[in-house]
Amino acid sequence: MIKVSVIIPTFNRGYILAEAIQSVLDQTYPHFELIIIDDGSTDGTMAVVAGFQDARIRFAQHPKNAGVAAARNTGLAVAQGDLICFLDSDDLYKPEKLQVQVRFMDEHPEVGGVFSVLEWIRGARHVQSMLSGYPAFCRLLQKIRSGDEMIFPQHELYVCFLEEMPVKLDATMLRRDSVQNARPFQPSWQSGEDWEFLLRFARTNGLGYVDHALAMVRTMPDSTLGRHKAKDAQSLLERFILEKVQLQDDWKALEAIRRGIANHARELGSCCLDDGERGRAFRAYWRGFVHSNDPKLLTRCAGAVLPRRARQLAKRLRIRKGRA
Repeated sequence: MIKVSVIIPTFNRGYILAEAIQSVLDQTYPHFELIIIDDGSTDGTMAVVAGFQDARIRFAQHPKNAGVAAARNTGLAVAQGDLICFLDSDDLYKPEKLQVQVRFMDEHPEVGGVFSVLEWIRGARHVQSMLSGYPAFCRLLQKIRSGDEMIFPQHELYVCFLEEMPVKLDATMLRRDSVQNARPFQPSWQSGEDWEFLLRFARTNGLGYVDHALAMVRTMPDSTLGRHKAKDAQSLLERFILEKVQLQDDWKALEAIRRGIANHARELGSCCLDDGERGRAFRAYWRGFVHSNDPKLLTRCAGAVLPRRARQLAKRLRIRKGRA
């Protein structure tokens, strides 16, 4: 039988980790190992893991916190499965997640991985599918849809990833040899490392898709993304500028990555303004404009250096213009 390695990196999530572990142990597909990497936790994480008596669980610890990318790399280094899955310690698998994706991978040896729909939960808000918020992906999906399961053209999905990232690691299953060929996660990245990794992965690997929600993402107050939002945007902006250099005469990809660069520049600039760093916001918008030619970023450059009251007035005028 095909063996799956499920990797859970965790840091001070003892209060919720047991739910993630149980969602893996409840899988209808039994041939897996669950690798839990404690990334230097100072809470009761070890005791939570020790409370589960299941021979499929493997546990490793970092002596101090090294970040989620390093924790995933540690899991990959010891994984013994033919297929690799990831689960964040505050998220959950549906019971059929592994079974559905193992079957797909077995039927389609030509792909390097498969992903599915994700449900999103934040407090009382529950969204059945996160994919509706990704317009480029929805256009691509509409173009190739042939049922509930399909394989994306490798280059077209890669181009989509240059603009937006509709895939979350919780929803994926990847071949171990394909992951190894794509190189590890970037350990210096505190957040956004999943986008950076999947972008590299999609550059050389085809991906399948199952149009069913097989995992649930829960946004918690202590989420990594929330704590490192500006750093995330900065790293992605730098990474995409480097990626653009490699595209050369691929005009479709260049158009997509210019939109992606503009998005990351806007995100970084907004984070800087929230922190009162107007000069840094100006530089983010200007750099984004240089590499994307998006004229709207010039307007944001001007807004970044205007006094606060003038910015608020300009924002109200934009809102009124949009309603007109």
